[in-house]
Amino acid sequence: MADKPLADNPYNAVHQLTKTLEFLNRVNLYIEDAQKVNNENFVKIWEVIKADRQKHADMLKEFLATEMKENRF
Repeated sequence: MADKPLADNPYNAVHQLTKTLEFLNRVNLYIEDAQKVNNENFVKIWEVIKADRQKHADMLKEFLATEMKENRF
């Protein structure tokens, strides 16, 4: 089988998943910073954003798993 470039949709999903996982790797530091200054409102904001981004990451992972399973990756 000849090598072929990665199709746009899987490429875009991988790219965005990488960015999302990078954010999820850092967000706890943001939460800690808000906690250090007792800013519970900002802690809650970061926690909501974190939960949303985790959902987004899960959606992208599911998409990629399906693409691979159906040999469209």
